[in-house]
Amino acid sequence: MHMIASTPSSAASLCKLLEYIMQATAAAGAGLVICNEQCLIITSQLDAPPDLTQSTVRQIAGSLSSPYQVNPPSAAAVVDEGIPWLAAPIYVDEELSGMLWLVFSDTPDLNQQQHDSLLSLIDALMVVGRGVMLQATQDKLCRNQGEFIHLVSHDLRSPLTSIKGFASMLESGMVGELDDQQMYYVEKILSGVEQMTSLVDRIQDAGRFDPQTGFYEMERGPCNLAELTEQIVQNHLVPAEKQELTIVHQVTGEVPIVNVDFTMLERAITNLVDNAIKYTPNGGHIVVDLQRHDDMVLFSVRDDGLGISDEQKGRLFQRHVRLLRKEHKRIKGTGLGLFIVRSVARHHGGDAWVESVEGEGSTFYISIPLAGDNLFPAVQPDA
Repeated sequence: MHMIASTPSSAASLCKLLEYIMQATAAAGAGLVICNEQCLIITSQLDAPPDLTQSTVRQIAGSLSSPYQVNPPSAAAVVDEGIPWLAAPIYVDEELSGMLWLVFSDTPDLNQQQHDSLLSLIDALMVVGRGVMLQATQDKLCRNQGEFIHLVSHDLRSPLTSIKGFASMLESGMVGELDDQQMYYVEKILSGVEQMTSLVDRIQDAGRFDPQTGFYEMERGPCNLAELTEQIVQNHLVPAEKQELTIVHQVTGEVPIVNVDFTMLERAITNLVDNAIKYTPNGGHIVVDLQRHDDMVLFSVRDDGLGISDEQKGRLFQRHVRLLRKEHKRIKGTGLGLFIVRSVARHHGGDAWVESVEGEGSTFYISIPLAGDNLFPAVQPDA
C-alpha cells in the first residue's frame, strides 16, 4: 500500500477495503482519492499519479456513469493510455468527494457476483470515507483552536503586564500616598490581575501541552526532581499556613537525575500541589512524595480532604471538568489544571491518575518512565 498526505487512523480501513476490492474483481491494481482540504491518496500495486489534484479528481469523477464505468474517456490523468481500467465516483453525504479506480490486465467483464461485491464495497468506501473527512475536519478545528489560544494568550499578556505595573506603582506610593480605601481598591486590582494572569497561563498551558493539538516543543535537560519538588513545596508553605495546613515533602529511595522538560514538569507538579491546598479543609495534612518505583519515577500528592467518588475519577483529567460540591463553591478554577498534568505526563511517555475514597482523602500521581529520552545520558570518559 502507498499513502500520500496526512492520513487519519480510518485510512487503514480504506487500505483493507482496497485489498478486498482487488480480490473481488481480480484487479491488478487499485487507487482511491478522498478529497477534503487535502487529497488523501491510497494506492495498491500502483504508483500515485504525480499531477492528481482535487479539481482533476472532481472533474473525472463527475463525468463517470454511476455506479462505475469501464474505460471512461477522461483517463489520462490517472492511468496510462491503453491500460484497461474501471472508475467509480465516491460520494459522502450525497456530495462528490473522491474516486476509486482499478486497473486490469485485460478489459474487465465483471460477472454478477463481482458486480454485486463491487457495489457493496463501494458503499463501504463511502461510509469509511465519511469518517476520514470528519476526522480531517476535527483535526483542522483542533489546529485552529491551538492557534487561537496561542494568539489570544499572547495578546492578553501585554495589557495585563501594563495594568500590574501601574497598579504596583500606586501601591508603592511612587505617585503619592493613598488612603486606606484607595489602597484597598489597588489591592483588589492587583488581586484581579493575578487571577487573570493565572487564568491566561492555564489556558495557554492547556493549548501548548495538549498531546493532540499542542504546539509546544519540548526542551529536555537534566533535572534533579528532588530539588524541584522541594522548591515547589517551599513556595507553597505560606499559602498552606494561611489555611492551617501541614505540608510535608519526602523523597523515598534514590531518585536519579532525569532528562525531562523542566518547565512542563514544574507546571504539572505545581498544579497538583495548588489543588491539594485549595481542596483540603483547614487543619489538614498534605504529603508530597517522590520515589523510584521499578523502572519509573513516581511523584504523588496525598491529602486528607473530602475524597472523590469512583464516578467522578474518570472525568477529572478531562478539559474544563470541575467537581461540583457545595464545599467547593467558593473555590475558583478553570478545570484545566489536571488536564495539563496528564498532558505533561503523557508528553514524557508516562501518565497521571488519582486514587481516592470519599471522606478519606485523595492521592494524585504522575509517572515518568526511566527509559528512552527520559534517561539522562552518562558522561563519556575522555579518550
